[in-house]
Amino acid sequence: MTRVVLMAVVLTVLPLAGSQGAAQVRTVWEWQGKEGLSAWVPNEQIAGVRQTPEGVEFRTTGGDPILVLRSSISIPASAWQALEVTMQADQPGLVEIFWTETREGPYGGFSQEKVSRFSVLGDGKWHTYRVFPFWQKAGRIIRLRFDPFGGARFALGSMRILEWPVPKPSSASLIMPRDAALMVPLHYVTARTTTNGLVLERSAEDGFALAPLPSLDADALTCISVEASASKPARPSLVFATDAAFGLQEIPFSVVADGKRRVYNLDGLGHPAWKGHIVGIGLRPSGVLTVHTLRVSDRPQGPADVRIQSFDAAEALPRAGRPVQFTARLWNAGGEISRRVEAAFDLPDGGTTDTRGKATSVGRTVRVAVPPLRYGEEHTVSCTIKFARPGTYRVPLRVLDRGRTNAVATCVVQITPRPTVALTGAPPEPRPVRGKLDVGVYYFPGWRTAGQWAPITRYPERRPVLGWYREGDPSVADWQIKWAAEHGITFFAYDWYWSAGARSLEHALHNGLFNAHFRRYLKFCLLWANHNPPGTSSHEDFMAVVRYWIENYFRRPEYYTIEGKPVVIIFTPHRFRADMGSEAVRRAFEAMREECRKAGLPGLYLIACVGGDTSEHAAAAAEGYDAISAYNWPGLGMSGNQRVAPYADLLEPHRAHWERMAAAGPLPIMTPVSGGWDSRPWHGDTAMVRSGRTPELFRRHLLDARRFIETHPGKALPVALIEAWNEFGEGSYIEPTRDYGFGYLDAIREVFTDAPQAHVDLTPADVGHAPPQVDVVAAMRGDWDLTRDPAGWDAGMNLTDFRTEDGALHARTTGDDPAFFGPPMQVAATAHRTLVLRMKLTPPAGSPSEDTAQVFWTTRSTSTSEAASVRFPVKLDGQWHEYRVDLSTNRRWRGLITSLRLDPCNRSGVTVSLSRIRLD
Repeated sequence: MTRVVLMAVVLTVLPLAGSQGAAQVRTVWEWQGKEGLSAWVPNEQIAGVRQTPEGVEFRTTGGDPILVLRSSISIPASAWQALEVTMQADQPGLVEIFWTETREGPYGGFSQEKVSRFSVLGDGKWHTYRVFPFWQKAGRIIRLRFDPFGGARFALGSMRILEWPVPKPSSASLIMPRDAALMVPLHYVTARTTTNGLVLERSAEDGFALAPLPSLDADALTCISVEASASKPARPSLVFATDAAFGLQEIPFSVVADGKRRVYNLDGLGHPAWKGHIVGIGLRPSGVLTVHTLRVSDRPQGPADVRIQSFDAAEALPRAGRPVQFTARLWNAGGEISRRVEAAFDLPDGGTTDTRGKATSVGRTVRVAVPPLRYGEEHTVSCTIKFARPGTYRVPLRVLDRGRTNAVATCVVQITPRPTVALTGAPPEPRPVRGKLDVGVYYFPGWRTAGQWAPITRYPERRPVLGWYREGDPSVADWQIKWAAEHGITFFAYDWYWSAGARSLEHALHNGLFNAHFRRYLKFCLLWANHNPPGTSSHEDFMAVVRYWIENYFRRPEYYTIEGKPVVIIFTPHRFRADMGSEAVRRAFEAMREECRKAGLPGLYLIACVGGDTSEHAAAAAEGYDAISAYNWPGLGMSGNQRVAPYADLLEPHRAHWERMAAAGPLPIMTPVSGGWDSRPWHGDTAMVRSGRTPELFRRHLLDARRFIETHPGKALPVALIEAWNEFGEGSYIEPTRDYGFGYLDAIREVFTDAPQAHVDLTPADVGHAPPQVDVVAAMRGDWDLTRDPAGWDAGMNLTDFRTEDGALHARTTGDDPAFFGPPMQVAATAHRTLVLRMKLTPPAGSPSEDTAQVFWTTRSTSTSEAASVRFPVKLDGQWHEYRVDLSTNRRWRGLITSLRLDPCNRSGVTVSLSRIRLD
């Protein structure tokens, strides 16, 4: 589910110097707190201003305090400048500094595009924070705005703009140690030169080193090749700055920890900001990284380099005596075509295999030939092994290039005993357990097509015990209900989508849960995932919503209630507030409650999801919510630009934030619990990751939640709310999967119930049941006949009434950004340059007859972005048309295409019909 997540809460603190001495840095603008706030224009949410010898003190009220610099400044904008603020705060939170080169626009030139953010420590002590805005696109900075967060006391000591000297570059290639002086360690990085290269070491997560470049046309030079070596596993990033985008851009990559010099080719065009002229390029090291060369060119460099992208067992919970398929996804990371490459599976003691087809057996090794691969191309190899006895087994895999080992990986698999149970061919009756507290779990209904599952297949550890299941089938719901009820879960909170009357993603609830045999064992409620377009909230719409809820959900005996009132969680209170204003929201909520009472219900219990600002609690109370909670706070405890942090470091910040939110206002809190976060399947390599999550750490988190609830009666509802059952794309899931089996559910059972820890968790294979599966095998041809079935295409967003009938695929748009998501594929862009569509668009009466459609694509290294898309005109006349779209007009149509997305138009209420999609 697309959503905004709460980001950093703690920023790294000065001193900040790398190897560049402070004397080399000059101050180009400065304000001192001892001057008072006369230089700033505060809004009404800045109160209690008081001058002290150290600076100026004030407190903030409301959720949007602002200080605007009174006088204009004139600073030539450079990528080699930093904003530095010395301040103290008594609460942690996120500070924003806006800057602009113009006074035009609705906010005097300020916008969310031009902002630098940093998190502050809430310890009441003085700290200095430094951020690099990379505002060079603006040309000249004339205004500044300082936005602290609400509900805290601050003291400002100083604010400065600093500038570093810029070395003079000579080429787009850096060869170490010759060009080591060009790589300036600007922020939390040390650099030392050796005869072998330049050694970079980072001392904080947001550290980086940057080198200037001569005028470099991003469209002409699109590949960045980093030749580096490392002795420990690391995930550094290539960073760059361009005159066509704000901010420091980042392309993460993984290095092989073998101490050897290797070339890492990175696709610049895969990043949406690789455009204009690149003015600086550098590295954000992870640990210690030795750099030998850094080259920007028009093609990948280095020899063929076939690596292992993933290697795991296909079966999520393998049993003794049953065959287990071990599958590896390989890809060529080198500039040349690979040849004479084999994958070698080494059989462990106790494992046997039957080599047939293309595999050959040499002793205890099974070898599988790998076809020639160009740069970026992938190939999947597999080996099936049977284990007669339970135990822990290690299955090594080697990639052999002309007989020499180029890459290695090991899959550790736990083979469990086969339970003695009847082969009924159906899910067995649940044996529910309960505790004194309720446990709720969010449920994301996003898993019914190959296109939805395809990104998850790249992370085989996330494969569910149910397989790549077809969500919406009642038998799938029965297994999920059984497992939830047998581990102490009280209810699922289903993500529910409504936008001005249009609904979507109802299959898991309407088709699955409502038709499940075991539905009486599990309660459910709704999370209104109101990611709606602006202007779609109104009093009339609220009344239509509540009437639909009453008619379709609230009268069901399984609906979850508090004080007898049906519970609904609101994902984005801000959407309602922005559309209607807080007072109108309060009146609409009361009208909804009255409508429930007219229907014979005690009322309606509304819960607001809140973020990191404690002022949101007061806003929710003023708008008439009954309680507060959250979807997830995955960024708690992270610092600066940090994108990766341990899950363990999430636990203490959660405890503190529960306390802050409970104390911030009158509403009770439904305590939110995080199942983790790793959204790389959705957001690519730049995603936020909470690494190292385990069932044991999750158990500690649950214990914290239980203690908090038990020690805060009246402030905390007797409910823990976990994100999530199946957010596989966000990496926050507790449904049984390949990586930890039933470990997360067992932790819930142990912490929240008094049931015996010893129990048997059955799987579909144990009883001879096969839940319906989605075929996620990659389609080698991009050609889809939609006259009989969706062929893997699905309604992605702002589409409803998705169906196949009358020889076509149909859907109706519910917003101005509708999208169909395509199935997985592997198509070479050079062989297919044109998209051909047979499509009919039927608009509502009075609509224009023409509009614009758009096609997006992804590759193995890039996610969906505006930069990788092509727009084309379409007719809204209710007639069939064939559209031929030249995709090669975009330079980013290159490499191996792995999926498509089609936005058929930009209007709501249009009926879209598709009969054929193909790539020519």
